[in-house]
Amino acid sequence: MSQRALTVLCLLFLSYSSSLFAESFTLPIWKDEAEARGYDLPEAFGLNISYMKQTQDISVDSVGFEGTVPALLPWNPPHQISDLVEVEPIGNGKQMSEVLTLRGDVWLFPFLNLYGIVGQLKGYSETTINVKPFGKEAGIKMPFRLDLNGTLYGAGFVLAGGYKDVFALADASYTETELNVIDGTISSIVISPRIGYDFNRLGAPLRLWVGAMYQDVEQSLSGNLTDIGLTGSLGSLVGKVDNGRFNVEQHLVTPWNPLIGMQYKLHDRLYLLGEAGLGDRKSIFFTVDMRF
Repeated sequence: MSQRALTVLCLLFLSYSSSLFAESFTLPIWKDEAEARGYDLPEAFGLNISYMKQTQDISVDSVGFEGTVPALLPWNPPHQISDLVEVEPIGNGKQMSEVLTLRGDVWLFPFLNLYGIVGQLKGYSETTINVKPFGKEAGIKMPFRLDLNGTLYGAGFVLAGGYKDVFALADASYTETELNVIDGTISSIVISPRIGYDFNRLGAPLRLWVGAMYQDVEQSLSGNLTDIGLTGSLGSLVGKVDNGRFNVEQHLVTPWNPLIGMQYKLHDRLYLLGEAGLGDRKSIFFTVDMRF
């Protein structure tokens, strides 16, 4: 287990074990002062299970193949596959991901929440490539798909504030996904500001909000050519390549998209949360949040 993953698991354990802290001091710090001013604070420690599915456009900057093609005749030298064919991405592609996460958090101050995340990602990115003999103008267009499955871990914080029934918050997180089949990791920075209205004073245990999501995702992906299921003449060529590898550089087309969301309180210690992403990045997000 990596050091980062171990750190996140420790954060989850600490957030769940609230009784260990209750004997020494009360969290969040300045809780009494905040409640004296009329703020209704949630329990300090939380544990939630979340599911998110999203689709968005990606721009593939480059696709490269590496490896040696053995000589067909004894007197011919072997060739690098990059000397035989050129691979060019065509237009934008699509990326779909589903993420199931476990998150532990603690309200350190009434305005500051810290959390750690572990989870599983399952998805793919797909684009169209043009494969042509080196130096030629004409080529063959074909789909190019990468399966993006792996383990996710990370950490983040929430800054929150409000006036009467209006509240605002900003959520920022950093995660890494260690991929299973493809080499490397996907590093993501996500920032989500939101503003909303709390209907609890009106007798409804409901919060509604609007906001936006910013994603900065680095995707430098590589792996074995035989793992990506190329077909046709290119697939036949790849089958003959010794130590065939691919390298892909891609990024998100749209960093920002709008959000709408809601939170419903089933109990003082149990909440349901749902959120939808609109625009060029479409997403749906559900959470069951338990407070301690």
